[in-house]
Amino acid sequence: MLPWLQRHWPLALVVVLLLLWSLASQALADALFLPTWVVATQLIVAGSLEAARLQRRAWLDQYLYDDSPWHRWLRGGVMMVLRHELVGALLVLVLLVKLRLLPFVVWPLLLVGAVGLVLARRWLRRRLARHVIDERLPAVTRRLLVPPVAGLLALVLVAAAFWLPQPWLVGLGWEEAIAQHLSGGEGDSLLAFFERLAGSAEITQYWAMQNAVERLGLDAPVALLGWLLLLLTQGAVAWAYVRLLVGVDALRKERPAVTRHRQQESREQSP
Repeated sequence: MLPWLQRHWPLALVVVLLLLWSLASQALADALFLPTWVVATQLIVAGSLEAARLQRRAWLDQYLYDDSPWHRWLRGGVMMVLRHELVGALLVLVLLVKLRLLPFVVWPLLLVGAVGLVLARRWLRRRLARHVIDERLPAVTRRLLVPPVAGLLALVLVAAAFWLPQPWLVGLGWEEAIAQHLSGGEGDSLLAFFERLAGSAEITQYWAMQNAVERLGLDAPVALLGWLLLLLTQGAVAWAYVRLLVGVDALRKERPAVTRHRQQESREQSP
């Protein structure tokens, strides 16, 4: 257990900090919101830029000569960074706000997701070691890891939403439902505004689904649309969470290791 923590302590630290963020008082969270937003955005950008530059470099190496000046012009500059900064900031905003609203019983799923990410990374890296050069192996592993892990975590979060009790909003007006069931986000801070906005959107979603099914008889289409919106919301949370952890992993300095496949080739070539 100790060697595992020594190798992955940055990931463990980030998960613990996110847990503390979700449990922090409103006053403390308000004070830490902007610096946390900025730092977490840079962590996501670190991973997303690595993946984007890896893809861009593969494209350029396929079509351009090694000495072509177009490598320098097309490898990605300020516009690429700004685009990833914007997307990263939006993902972090969704993550930080939703973590404040998620029930605590969901946190074991997020912890299992972090452990699963580490185990999946280790398994995938071993499978890719025979095919990918050592210098690119960590980046390629992270690039291929994000979609399946985030997708699986999103499905788990949706299943948890099915299992957790929901407010009964049938027969209530929209304003009445908001007034009775909106919680969190007390105060006039920026974080409180986003929390109220996210909470109102969630209550509105449940209100529309339940009243459409129970009172208006619009069964399948509206229910399907509601759960699709829930899937998109939970998917954004899962994507941001996995992206954040992958960004932390991308900042780790890894020395290129000689893979088992390369070692075997060296032994075969040696007299």
